[in-house]
Amino acid sequence: MSTLADTVHEHHDQLIPRVDDLLETARMVGTASCEELRPRVLATRAFLTGTLIPHMEASERAVYPRLEVLLSDTGALAPLRREHEEVRRLVAELDRLCAAHGEGPYHRGEALALRRVLYRLHAIVRVHLDEEE
Repeated sequence: MSTLADTVHEHHDQLIPRVDDLLETARMVGTASCEELRPRVLATRAFLTGTLIPHMEASERAVYPRLEVLLSDTGALAPLRREHEEVRRLVAELDRLCAAHGEGPYHRGEALALRRVLYRLHAIVRVHLDEEE
């Protein structure tokens, strides 16, 4: 029988390699060809919207309320909830950047914005997963 901690740890073990891919993709911006970069950006977007955000929402519904009861503090996880909101904001920014980008290479401003969003997503999610552990 799995404990809550076991379940959280198992989910994080599955997420961490994909989260670390954000860093590699960010490093590719400005150096990799569009043919190499574009599929990675699209895969990143699919991971964030199809896996990470649903994981966050499930945690907010099922895990966080139980932890707040155990901690006897309904505000104990407010910082983690704020980080979830920041992740959602950054994913929305990534969506906007992807929608605004046409075919061909990223222009300098697009590349800087894309790299910035990917680095920020990596940093906040990686630290967040460590905090949840």
